[in-house]
This record gives sequence, structure tokens and C-alpha cells, in this order.
Amino acid sequence: MLWYKAWLETRWGVVFLCGLYLFVWAVAAAGARASSGKPNDKPENIAAPLDVLAFSWIAAAATLAGTGIKTQSGGFQRTKGLHGSTHYTLSLPVSRLRLIAVRSAVGLIETVFVILALWGAARLMFPDLTPQATGYDLLGYLVVVLVCSSTFYFLSMFLGTFLDDVLRTPGTMTILAVLIALDISNVLPSYLNIFRPMGGGSPLITHAIPWTTLAVALAASAVFCFATIKVVQTQEY
Repeated sequence: MLWYKAWLETRWGVVFLCGLYLFVWAVAAAGARASSGKPNDKPENIAAPLDVLAFSWIAAAATLAGTGIKTQSGGFQRTKGLHGSTHYTLSLPVSRLRLIAVRSAVGLIETVFVILALWGAARLMFPDLTPQATGYDLLGYLVVVLVCSSTFYFLSMFLGTFLDDVLRTPGTMTILAVLIALDISNVLPSYLNIFRPMGGGSPLITHAIPWTTLAVALAASAVFCFATIKVVQTQEY
């Protein structure tokens, strides 16, 4: 029942994300075809579109992560909050940790689905992104996107333990903005930058998988997941 309930509360978020990005990308693809009919397969030409795609993956992960983790409070939110069934949820004979585990698992599955679906759509809309990429490059890019975006997923999930849903996603994107600023300023070591491998430094351009960065991303995901569990355990009702 918890799985079905989590799906019912997040399904429209999946539909909205897919529809939003497909619309934005369709407009961008139409503009690109109108401005130039020649392929832009040079690294410097495809880096910017890949950065936009990377931002899309992270935004999707941050939006779907942690939904409903923090119990909404306040008189108005009792009936009109983002999750009107919160009080029903609190009455269920399950621990808060189990509830969070189910919500996080559903959100993670939805995130993977959105990334795979949008990546397939992006290849059709932007064929110039992968003209020289091998099958190994495409597989490597998907692995990099799934692993690196999972870090932002678990970061957003952690923020969801003490921030309301309206602040959780902006908080995640603010941290992402700081990360990008450090990268532009050449302050952050490349192996710590888990955004660049999804964008301008992806295997589609470098033809190599950044294993060190992937290890850092997995370690950060584990830390945020562990921290989320600890916070949730202190909030047990």
C-alpha cells in the first residue's frame, strides 16, 4: 500500500517533468534547425547542449527526491498542504524509516525512468550530440548520468528531512549553482565536480569514463543516504 500511495502522490510530477522538458527541448531543437542546417559535432558545439541536458537530469532528480519526507505542519497545511494525506500517513502502523525508504525507492525508480525516457527523446531531437559516439560512449554516458544525478537525488532527499518541499528543490539547485561557480573559477578539482561529467566533460566528448568522479559521487550518495536515515530516526513518531 505504501508503494502504491507513493506512486499516486508523485505520478503527476513525473508527467509534468517529462512534458516540460520535451516542450523546452522541442523549441530549442526547432530553433537550432532554423539557425543552421549543418551538423555541429565539434566538442565545443555540443558541450553547451550537454550542460543543459545535465541540468535537466539534476532538476528531475532533485524534484522527485524526498517528496513528503518532512511532515507538513500548520493550520492551513492540515488541509491544503502539498501532501493533504499526511495525517493519514502518520496514522499508518509503519515506522517513519520504512515510510521514507519506500518513498525514496519510488522516487529513485521514477528518476531513472525520467532520465532514460528523456535521454531517448534527446537523441531524437538533437542528433548532432552523438554522431561520433560509439556504443561504449553512449553506455558510459548513461552510467555517468545515473550515478552522478543520484548524488543530487540523495542530497535533495537529505534536505527533505528538515526543509519543506517548496524549499527542498531550490536548496538543491543552489548547491548545484555553487558547484558550477567553483568549477568555472577553477577552484574545485575536476574529480570532485560531479556536474561536468554529465555535461561538457561527458564520455560523449572525452570518450573516457571518469571513474574517480563516479567513486566520489557514489561516496557522497552514501553519506547523504546515511545522514537521512539518522535524521529520520531522531524524528520517529
